[in-house]
Amino acid sequence: MRALLLALLIPGLLAAADARRPPRTQLRVAAPEQDPPLDRAAFKATLDGSPAKVLRVRGPKDDLMLLVVLDLTGDLTLIDSALPANKWVAVLKSQDVLQVVQDPTPDREKTASAIREYVATGKAGLLTTVESASAVGDSLLNRTNVRVAVLYVTDSNIYNYREDFTNPVINSSDSQDLSRRFPDQLIREKMQKLSDGLASSETPLYFVHLNYFSDPINEAYQRGLLQLAEETGGAGAFCRSRGEIPEAVEKIVSAAAKHWSVAVELRSVKSRTATVDLFNGERDVPNRVRFSLRK
Repeated sequence: MRALLLALLIPGLLAAADARRPPRTQLRVAAPEQDPPLDRAAFKATLDGSPAKVLRVRGPKDDLMLLVVLDLTGDLTLIDSALPANKWVAVLKSQDVLQVVQDPTPDREKTASAIREYVATGKAGLLTTVESASAVGDSLLNRTNVRVAVLYVTDSNIYNYREDFTNPVINSSDSQDLSRRFPDQLIREKMQKLSDGLASSETPLYFVHLNYFSDPINEAYQRGLLQLAEETGGAGAFCRSRGEIPEAVEKIVSAAAKHWSVAVELRSVKSRTATVDLFNGERDVPNRVRFSLRK
């Protein structure tokens, strides 16, 4: 992997994140490492229930590009120590728009320094930038021979967004107004829309939430984040205290660093969706299952 190439790629990919993807001939399917470890040579796949050809397998020992996106996070001193050594990491921020803070580098100190020097400004941006971040990840997958993952580090709550997700009562005189009965309706609709949008992405999404909020709307928001991560083949963690942050970051970064990316041939699929199941020898492998094939 060439540092210059990747450093030039990220800004350009941000500008082109909404471009139409080329016709698909494969699906890169994310799957977590297992215990005992998976065997690279033993992967098999089915596509919509029929055997499918495995074109390529990338695993924990292969190159990884980790896109770390900072979302309205204040004190980040407990984060940088958990970042992976000898892996390529780019640092971005998500307030208002997605922007590069540190170009891709395997230099852990450069990455840690960029995180320590980052200043939180603006409103929360995870919900408004996650599709763009995933699009950048997909573009990297298409242009490089590496695994790619997106990691959001966030402390945002639902009230920090520019958009109002609190679902105010539309008609205060109407006792049957559904917003009275389902105050989290707007955030659930937003999460479903994002889930549908991310169904066409092949980049696994990971997140660490530095704060846990227990009010009903924030709990719906947090459940939605976990849903998005799991549906894309990633994972998430919530921290209920400052002391839990290093362990949570280490756990999720490790999951991202160890994930498998299995390229499955896409042939003769007439539907606009595809379902992929992975196997390793005789073992079923938990994996990203649902894909949208829309362009």
